[in-house]
Amino acid sequence: MLLWGVTLGVWAGPRLSVSELIYDFGEIKEGILVVHTFLLANIGDAPLVFPRPPFIPCGCTSAGLPKDVLNPGESMPFEVRFESTGFGGYSVVKHVYLYTNDPNAPQVVLTLQGRVRPREPHEESAYTLRYRYRLILDVRDRESFVRGHLLGAVNVPAGEISAAIPWLPASTIYVCDAAGEQGLGLAEFLRQRGFWATRALRGGLAGWLKELGPYLVVGEVEEREPQVSPAAVAPARLAQEYLVLLDFRPPEAYARAHLLGAIPVGPTGLDKVLDHLLPATKLAPDLQPYIFCVDEDETVAWQAARFLRTLGLWRAYALVGGLPQWHIRYGSDFMVSAP
Repeated sequence: MLLWGVTLGVWAGPRLSVSELIYDFGEIKEGILVVHTFLLANIGDAPLVFPRPPFIPCGCTSAGLPKDVLNPGESMPFEVRFESTGFGGYSVVKHVYLYTNDPNAPQVVLTLQGRVRPREPHEESAYTLRYRYRLILDVRDRESFVRGHLLGAVNVPAGEISAAIPWLPASTIYVCDAAGEQGLGLAEFLRQRGFWATRALRGGLAGWLKELGPYLVVGEVEEREPQVSPAAVAPARLAQEYLVLLDFRPPEAYARAHLLGAIPVGPTGLDKVLDHLLPATKLAPDLQPYIFCVDEDETVAWQAARFLRTLGLWRAYALVGGLPQWHIRYGSDFMVSAP
């Protein structure tokens, strides 16, 4: 304890010791989440109390105390996070204020500082991917899905929806049926179970074909007359929010765990999906799908996203820092395994 970096006050009563007051994270790329753990200890002879939560002036920084009392001799980690998205090109200094009953340190200021390098136009953070995340839930039978479906859609037949609830993401979900017969009912079923952002695709897959043709459709789909309901969402609305996830990791890594809806293209398989994506180059940029390229370290994804942009797909991005940055922020949320 005596070797800790900063000791505030003398030994009698509650006394706070901090591993350091300032953490300099150097230079990082915009989109990286900085995570640093300060070590707090009570080197006094009375309980050290934190009477109120830490005060953090900036919403880009977060921190929480594991407990609010340290007995004499006790210590605990204190994790502070800084979200660098939006700070490209800036030197930042972020403060966290701790409050204690240590008479010599009633308020302690901990600091994160460093430089944020601007991201490239074809790069985006896991924070932005989480915000843009959309899942197309195809509720038709498996045979119909195999014959034809929307690119990146996940197939859960209507009768299996209840079993899928444990792994469905808490994000925007578009329910897609054959022609609008079941979508509204299943969307309401999911909303009642906490999936508040669930919507039904107007006219189902038949409505998509009627309005947008074979755009982003994989395989062949039977043409039907869509049942139109004003309570459902128009296909054009989904097209503007459409998310395509391309996973460039090897097949074994994809099978262990991947983002729900991600397409396993592998390190050299971009050609598998190009024919489905290239028609979007004829649209205005704000009508194109969001394309997120992911891998472990951003190497293959970075090149792929830049290449897609040269083709005219202006919403193609590489995930900054790769999937580890997703795990740091969100753990296993939206992640599933595959046989």
